[in-house]
Amino acid sequence: MRWVDICDESALPRFGGIAAWCENRAVAIFNLGDQGLYAISNTDPATGVSLLSRGLICELEGDIWVASPLHKQHYSLTSGECIEDESLRVQLYPISCKGGRVWLQTASEKSEPRVLRSAI
Repeated sequence: MRWVDICDESALPRFGGIAAWCENRAVAIFNLGDQGLYAISNTDPATGVSLLSRGLICELEGDIWVASPLHKQHYSLTSGECIEDESLRVQLYPISCKGGRVWLQTASEKSEPRVLRSAI
């Protein structure tokens, strides 16, 4: 595993998402202000379409979720699970902000990444 420099922290919209291409993977990065940064696969497991960065952020059952723009499945930004269908799950990526730069840790398929929250 290694850390990859993604962008300047000023490029991230507050309380929204952006899509990034990192080592041949589409990643959705969300800046939730004081709640930190989150990174998940940008590909919606229900459709295979790369669009989760455009989803709506919401809080349900004490967790933070993104709703897919297509069929509105909700994916947890902390666990990757889907609230509507337990067979669906998104990949999580560790993310951090250091020196004004946003860094993403790429993971091998065998490892279980965790979210590192860092307030901007």
